[in-house]
Amino acid sequence: MSQPVLFVHGITEIGGAERGLLMFLDHLPELGYSPIVVCPNRGPLVEEIARLGIETRYAPMPPWRKLFAYHKRAGAIRALRTIIGEVRPALIHVDDIWWVPQSRRAADELRIPILAHVLQEVEPAKVRRYELDCLDRVFPASRQIQRSLEAGGVLPDRLQTLYYGVDLNRVPDHVDGRDIRNRFGIPADALVLGTVANLFARKGYDVMLQAFPTIVATFPNVHYLIVGSGDAAYEESIRSLVKTLGQESHVHFAGFQDSVYPCLAAMDVYVHPARMEGFGIAVLEAMAMRKPVVVTVTGGLPEIVQDGETGLLVLPGNQDALAQAVKRLLRDPVLRRKLGDAGRDRVASMFTVDAMMANLVKGYQTLVGHIGSSQAVAR
Repeated sequence: MSQPVLFVHGITEIGGAERGLLMFLDHLPELGYSPIVVCPNRGPLVEEIARLGIETRYAPMPPWRKLFAYHKRAGAIRALRTIIGEVRPALIHVDDIWWVPQSRRAADELRIPILAHVLQEVEPAKVRRYELDCLDRVFPASRQIQRSLEAGGVLPDRLQTLYYGVDLNRVPDHVDGRDIRNRFGIPADALVLGTVANLFARKGYDVMLQAFPTIVATFPNVHYLIVGSGDAAYEESIRSLVKTLGQESHVHFAGFQDSVYPCLAAMDVYVHPARMEGFGIAVLEAMAMRKPVVVTVTGGLPEIVQDGETGLLVLPGNQDALAQAVKRLLRDPVLRRKLGDAGRDRVASMFTVDAMMANLVKGYQTLVGHIGSSQAVAR
């Protein structure tokens, strides 16, 4: 009989973290677990969960530490507690740190193990603020995040690095990028750079755009494809920056895409200019498509990309270094092919969905059948 696992996730738009969650949900049933997801409302993520045949429940998830939401805490805890009582899961899996305090209080006295998947670097004070040191198990998305959690007081024997993986069986071998190029008016013979990430300041799109005129000066036929949605104010600011730099004809906003592979197929070089990045599932997807990558030395990215072997690394926020690395690849098609092939091999050897799921289930098995060790929360 399968074990029910209750996932708590407070975002219903789709980004890298949500694509990772969908992979968990897709593969858990075949491994003996029955996932159920709690979300705050309907949205694109809920639609994708429904396509997988996974049940979704609804409970409010107000920002835990925002004063304006303080009066909403009690009702949110009650709603989640009701769902937990109805589902009676073997485990509660909180898919990021933000909903840990609410989940712990909702599950208080029910003696159900709680674990969290931590997707970003966390300052020591925030580890305690979000009660990560009180959980039964914590899955950091990279070793860099694991070090941050240890510094914040999470016991080493409760930590288990959980890398995202890619299902290589679902990565198309021959996707024609011409459709995407035609859609955005990119010439067939143009060189195309691209980034897949939510439109947030920490993703560093503005750094790439500041570097872009230098790249265009050397390669006049280069274009830049931005794939993602997110913060409206940040999107407005980078669109304005594109106009200020006079690059409207070379920069294209694709918005959110259900599948990123057609966009990746249109790219000659994948660029990930993040200021902060817990892991970077889009980098894995680009490497799986044999795309040479330029990424920043932040978070888990150096654990994915080996500088000079499977891609190029640059310091975050350094537009000059970013421009130089991109130009190095654009002028050397042989190096592009070499890095692209090596990147695909690295994904196949280290970052597969099978390895990810085996590691996830290993963590689950340390808790299922045992009484949770989370301490009661002081009222």
